[in-house]
Amino acid sequence: MSKSKLQGVFPPVVTCFNEDGTIYEKGIANVVDFLLGRGVHGLFITGSYGSAPLMNEDERKRVAEIYFREVNNRVPIIVHVGSAGTQNTICLAKHAEELGAAAVAAVTPFYYSGFAYKEQELLTHYEKLVKAVNIPVYLYNNPKTTGYNVSAELLGKLAKLGVVGLKDSSGDLMAFADFMNVVSPINPDFNFMTGTVGLILPSYIFGSRSCVAGTANVLPELVCDLWAAMKNNDMEKAVKLQKTVIAIRKIQGITGFRPAGCYSILRMRGVDAGTSRDPWRKLTPEEEAKVEKGLKDLGVL
Repeated sequence: MSKSKLQGVFPPVVTCFNEDGTIYEKGIANVVDFLLGRGVHGLFITGSYGSAPLMNEDERKRVAEIYFREVNNRVPIIVHVGSAGTQNTICLAKHAEELGAAAVAAVTPFYYSGFAYKEQELLTHYEKLVKAVNIPVYLYNNPKTTGYNVSAELLGKLAKLGVVGLKDSSGDLMAFADFMNVVSPINPDFNFMTGTVGLILPSYIFGSRSCVAGTANVLPELVCDLWAAMKNNDMEKAVKLQKTVIAIRKIQGITGFRPAGCYSILRMRGVDAGTSRDPWRKLTPEEEAKVEKGLKDLGVL
């Protein structure tokens, strides 16, 4: 298997905080034990679920160090290193490489991407990142957070520059297929990871063999069961589980922001993951009660 081919279910793990906003190391250890004990194939750290934009560079490095220490080489880790500036991104990527990251992923440089940057700025950014490290570099396409939706044509140019994978959180299945159509002839080993667990089944049918699945933060065994059903070509079971996952996503997003609900659901499952960092809003007791009832009604809690 190519080093760029990281297969299976990768939760985009949350970063655990204390009530005062400091990093909660014990919470991270609890999350690692919970996820690895339920069969996930790898972790995606310091991404959107991981509160990366809420932390400074030193904090992101510290969180990465804790995750690598707790995982202790049991599964591969992809580190999200995207930031607003190229030098910051490269600094985080080199740190991830030193820790033993299987790959790094980077969103397009945020803040200015949605209106100021054209194709050449982005090509230059990723080319410098690829040249700075000796581990696989993935593009993380997340137009909701960056304001920039990567085209298949741009991804093709990035593939020629050495980008070897994609985490696509656009939620657009046709765009995902277009990425595969354009890039696969350029690099047959290119790794297409869907970043939307609601599309894991159709993405798998199209040829994707990995998923960064937010729901796997709280119900990893369910998403891993879905993955196993797809691998075993049990489409009847896979369809049923895919529908369940979509229903869970709706419940998880009771506030309109699914990552924030993870801390409450993990606590319902007996996992002390601490809490979120401001300005993320915690679930109210009333919202938690609705989430708990919804998950119990689905038979997953």
